[in-house]
Amino acid sequence: RGPHHRTQVGQLGMTTKEHETESDGKNGRRIDRGMSRSSFLSLSTAALVATVSSPAKATAPSTTASEVATEISPTLHVSRDAKKFEQLEETISGFFSGGALTVTKTVVKYPLDSASVRLQMPNTKYSITNLPELFNGSYRGITAPLLSNIPAGAVFFAVKDAVKTSLKDQDMAKWMTTSLAVLAAQGPYWLLRNPSEVIKTRQQAGVEGYGEGTTIVDAFSLATDKERGGGGLGELYKGYWENIIYAYPADVVKFVCYDSLSGGRKNLPPAQGAMYGAVSTAVAQFITTPLDVVRNRIMAGDGEDQGGSEKEDSSYVDKLTTLAREEGLEGLFAGATPRVGKALLSGAIQFATYEETKQSINRYLDKKFNA
Repeated sequence: RGPHHRTQVGQLGMTTKEHETESDGKNGRRIDRGMSRSSFLSLSTAALVATVSSPAKATAPSTTASEVATEISPTLHVSRDAKKFEQLEETISGFFSGGALTVTKTVVKYPLDSASVRLQMPNTKYSITNLPELFNGSYRGITAPLLSNIPAGAVFFAVKDAVKTSLKDQDMAKWMTTSLAVLAAQGPYWLLRNPSEVIKTRQQAGVEGYGEGTTIVDAFSLATDKERGGGGLGELYKGYWENIIYAYPADVVKFVCYDSLSGGRKNLPPAQGAMYGAVSTAVAQFITTPLDVVRNRIMAGDGEDQGGSEKEDSSYVDKLTTLAREEGLEGLFAGATPRVGKALLSGAIQFATYEETKQSINRYLDKKFNA
């Protein structure tokens, strides 16, 4: 045997196990019969690393998924908050822009609206060839619609814009979201507007008791006083469903046409909005003229046809069919000329005012809440 020896390991002052060697007489080799502590530690460390590395790899995906989920969660929360803010912004801006455009549109288009109603009455004395008579007193009855149309218009655009924004992420065609948004807005809109629309129509048409010199208070009293031939509060909602039947397709055609012309873009320049709005409104008003004739006659209290038979209880479709049968295209499209003229004017004003007011309100809200 060779001599026993001890070695020191590093700075720790640790002694290793005795390292025995012996000489091989033939080859002069020394055979190692022991293992140093440093070698043992190296091998142990390598084994530990190999053992630990496998579970670490297995758990890595779950750790990564957890970290990703943690990162995504705030993003989703922010996204939901942004959508809620957008919907609120659309509701508020729609409310104010709807009110603003209603004032402008009502004042400007009212004479043409009066002319259209007068031409649509059965056995009317008015004619498109006698314009002075047709437009005489054409602002009669404007007070009631001006007072009611402002909140009605504000509610309509607030509801429409809010519903349209909430449906934006749904997998449906743009025209479908527009149609559903308009449908949702019709009910509350006519709930507010219908009473004034009844009074306005009767004053414009010169129905007995609603003619020149009749104040808005007298007109409402006459319509609701049963002792004077009125029908109570229900009289103010005469033609409610007919108004919705008329207004819904008219508004759908108008807004779908506007979206198509504008390419669905928001924040159009007012001049461009006016041009697209004029064309869209004119198309919608011309197409729905027959529906407008029927609803105006109902609100005016026309319960008899030309033969004098009672038609008060007949349905909207029956009245439309009777109109087509007895008066033909001339009756169905009575007042179409002033309606289209009114539509070009009111459509331009409506959408120019809508775009300008909505953008101003949105800029104010963005500045207010994002400051």
